[in-house]
Amino acid sequence: MVPACLFVLLSSAFIPYAGFQDDEALFASPLYEPIGKDLQIRAFHHNIPLMMMSYLGTLKTALYWRWLPLAGSSVWAVRLPMAFAGALTIFFFYRLILLSETRSAGVAAGLAAFLLATDPVFLLTNTFDWGPVALEHVLLVTGCYLVSRFEKEQTQIGNLAAGFFLFGLALWDKALFLWALSGISAGALAVYWPELRRCFTRRNLTVAAAAFLLGALPFIIFNLRNRGATAGENVHWSAERLPYKWLQLRDAANGSSLFGFMADDDAKAAKPAKSVRGRVASRIGQLSGEVEESGFDYSFAVLLLAVPLWWRSRAARFSLIFLCVAWGMMAFTKDAGGAAHHDVLLWPFPMLFAAATLAALPWRWLAILIGSGLVIMNLLVVNQYLVDFERNGAAGNFTDALFPLSKALPDGPPVYVLDWGIGNSVQLSHRGRLNLRYGAEPLNQDQLNYMLRDPGAIFVDHVPERQIYREVPEHLHQFATGEGYRREVLQTIADSNGRPVFQVFQYTH
Repeated sequence: MVPACLFVLLSSAFIPYAGFQDDEALFASPLYEPIGKDLQIRAFHHNIPLMMMSYLGTLKTALYWRWLPLAGSSVWAVRLPMAFAGALTIFFFYRLILLSETRSAGVAAGLAAFLLATDPVFLLTNTFDWGPVALEHVLLVTGCYLVSRFEKEQTQIGNLAAGFFLFGLALWDKALFLWALSGISAGALAVYWPELRRCFTRRNLTVAAAAFLLGALPFIIFNLRNRGATAGENVHWSAERLPYKWLQLRDAANGSSLFGFMADDDAKAAKPAKSVRGRVASRIGQLSGEVEESGFDYSFAVLLLAVPLWWRSRAARFSLIFLCVAWGMMAFTKDAGGAAHHDVLLWPFPMLFAAATLAALPWRWLAILIGSGLVIMNLLVVNQYLVDFERNGAAGNFTDALFPLSKALPDGPPVYVLDWGIGNSVQLSHRGRLNLRYGAEPLNQDQLNYMLRDPGAIFVDHVPERQIYREVPEHLHQFATGEGYRREVLQTIADSNGRPVFQVFQYTH
């Protein structure tokens, strides 16, 4: 399928530009380091990790358990499977729309698939998967497709079971799937009630519930053992940041929300484009100018005003209900919904609404023309991200300075990480061979003495202007100076644009 293949090609263009972001590498930590007893169970004489956090499961860990020893831990080995997961999402999204009763379903499916494949935020969040979001998307869309097939055929109950099993897996993968689950439940009940009512038999409900519980079983076990820790620790309601969250949603919709966050915007340190794709992207950028917004937010608003078009499309009405319910839960959840990796969990339903509404136009050529224009604008924004990565390098915790840092750290001696955004990334790049230790406040005198006297200990931190948490290195340095130790910088590590990022040092008498 062309959109799915296009997505993999676009994704592959970005893979080598950035180092592992620490949250992107988090999935591998249970493979290499011990986790809390409350996050695992003992079975078959082995400790089996169920969760990494109270809201984040170990599904991706399980999928990579045998893959990493075979493929290694390069950025290609880690990211390419997520690119293919995105391609699967696009494929089943296309098939899902073909199952609908949308007018001109073929046109709607094609437009929606291309809009999703070229959407800048979907592309980047799925490829780098620091949310994580890639598995959430493929499980949601594939589950919807299987359940819709069962509803159409009413014979293959295996599709019903498989669909709800995938929904259960998605809940285990990330408890925030409850947002999407609430959205599809509300949309289905409001728009597809006649079809649902035919499916409400005791056998079907039993099969669906059993399959869902089986998929979510690790999540359920964790909460039973920990007195509902997921809800207790994470479900807090607040309306304080609604305007900010709305602006973030708009920026995600127009594709601009990741400029300066993933691709650096520091033009003063820009380097000339060297790769073929970088030179091609730069040439396109010269012709088109800097395009950092796709305009999809305005297009969506215009289509929203075309009530006679989308009111006739059940797929469009379903999408609107999903978006309202899912974003409403996101918006009123404290400390959630204020970043692109949360907003993108609403995808691909904005694309479904736009494509279904356009397909309702009486002139097929006009629908294709408008849809093509939206896809071209997406591609121009994607091109601008490519230009920024090539010239300005990766930003923040996506820095490509991770590559030389990883080479600089030996496997033998103890390595103390003193700031966030380093540990998971270097441990994944070394596949758990680093003797990695963490310095975290509060540090008492005994702990500080142990760190300083640990034979051959190496310390890793960000350079001062990039430090996220300054307390640990400052506390350690003050104590070490008072005890007569001298800090010896072994190496300052810069990114490919020459900006200092990390420092590696020791303390000596």
